[in-house]
Amino acid sequence: MIKVLIVDDEPKLRQGLQTLIPWQDLGFIVTATAANGQEALNVVEEQIPDVVIVDIRMPVMDGLQFIQRLSALDVPMHVHVIILSGHADFDYARRAIKYGVAGYLLKPVDIHEMSALLKQVRERMEGERAKGEQRRFGKANRDLLVQHLLIPQEEAHHPSNVRSALQEADLLWDNYEVVLVSPQVPEADRSDALIRLSQGLKARMEPSKQGVVTIIASYVALLLQAPLRGKDRRLDLYRELQDAAEEVRFVAATGGAVSVPEEIRLSYGKAQEAVKRAFFSKEDGLLGPSSPCYPVPVTSLSSGEPSEAMMEELIFRLYYSLDVGNHAMILPLLEEAAACFIGQGHNEKSVKESFFFLSNTVIHKLGSGLRMERKEMESVSRFLNEIYQYGRLDELLEGIRRFLVELATDAEPSGHEQEFKKMIDFINRHYADNLKLETLARLLNYSTAYLGQLFKNRTGEYFNTYVDKVRIEKAKELLAGGMKVYEAAERVGYTSVNYFHSKFKRYEGRSPSDYKNP
Repeated sequence: MIKVLIVDDEPKLRQGLQTLIPWQDLGFIVTATAANGQEALNVVEEQIPDVVIVDIRMPVMDGLQFIQRLSALDVPMHVHVIILSGHADFDYARRAIKYGVAGYLLKPVDIHEMSALLKQVRERMEGERAKGEQRRFGKANRDLLVQHLLIPQEEAHHPSNVRSALQEADLLWDNYEVVLVSPQVPEADRSDALIRLSQGLKARMEPSKQGVVTIIASYVALLLQAPLRGKDRRLDLYRELQDAAEEVRFVAATGGAVSVPEEIRLSYGKAQEAVKRAFFSKEDGLLGPSSPCYPVPVTSLSSGEPSEAMMEELIFRLYYSLDVGNHAMILPLLEEAAACFIGQGHNEKSVKESFFFLSNTVIHKLGSGLRMERKEMESVSRFLNEIYQYGRLDELLEGIRRFLVELATDAEPSGHEQEFKKMIDFINRHYADNLKLETLARLLNYSTAYLGQLFKNRTGEYFNTYVDKVRIEKAKELLAGGMKVYEAAERVGYTSVNYFHSKFKRYEGRSPSDYKNP
């Protein structure tokens, strides 16, 4: 509805105009009235009406003074003024017409004349609005036009004629393709990064009429005129993006080509989804709707934390692989962990949180056997914080692998003798854990049968017997130091005191209590 302000010092006339004119049928609504020009100015500043119907002769501030003051007001839209006057005021009213008033009516007001004039004012306003839209969406505002095409707007905010607006802005093309670029920077630096990237791309893309560059949401958006057909064309564009981004890391994705302006938003939506999946992507360069990637969570929230047993198993296998020097197993184990997290519906943030916990725990276990210097501790802290900065899952996994391997105490062993020595050392340090020959065989890439035979040949004992004897020897030391039998049993890895009793008597021929100091 077009808002109307009625200004007249006669209450009956104000009331008569409100009731006699079919405002609603004509597309208008009376939102306020005023008794003089000064009151009217106050209303205009507060409500900003579209149309003011004002009498010429009024006290305090007459109609002519009001129109003069109105033209000086800083209002965001043009206000249409209709003058009311008697026959004697015609010359006076004529002076007001030079200010560009919308119409002039004599008192007493004829309903039909007023209705006809209001229709003319409405048509004029509609024409002005259409021209304003064309100016708004013309060459001077190509960015705004592109943004309206990328994201669906309410009908009231759309240009009345999209194609004419595109033609005026020189954007009526045979094809369109949207590419979104997302700088991989901390949130505090994102705004500056978007501006710099946008300016760099504008200088490269727009003079050659490759397309239009704008900033929308948290992306730099490119609306391209020619579809990106073929790997070479996509690679050329990606290199241009790299040149414009300079040293800033980014993710870029295309939404594919469309042939009509109304489908531009579809290309934008597909590009947006591809950017969101970028962390799980398995390829470099410009991503697209069909780019291969790890299975992506269907929800934006994690469906549940990894189970305690699952995390313990992953930590156990990672730590022991590092401890025995089987560095080749680290990346496959990390990939297995990623598959577990993704399978539980984790998004990028929760995957990184899970790997932070996993890495921190493994580092802690490795560090318990190391004398870490201050520089090494700082390196660990820096590495853990960098987990959240990785833009791709495969890069994150490789970064974790590299750091853990570098942190491990021993280099990767070579030859059976070194491997055997490491295994013996491993048992002597981890006798209290739930050691199994199958676990060590898997970590050392041997079959269980082969490793068991190798162990028997070198030690003269079966694996389980050797572990039991190591445990019993350690238990004897603990008992001699005054530790209770059940405490010593738990300390060396036996969950059952009775089982510990039988093992101890079998190998030592005496009861554990015989080794306790009186």
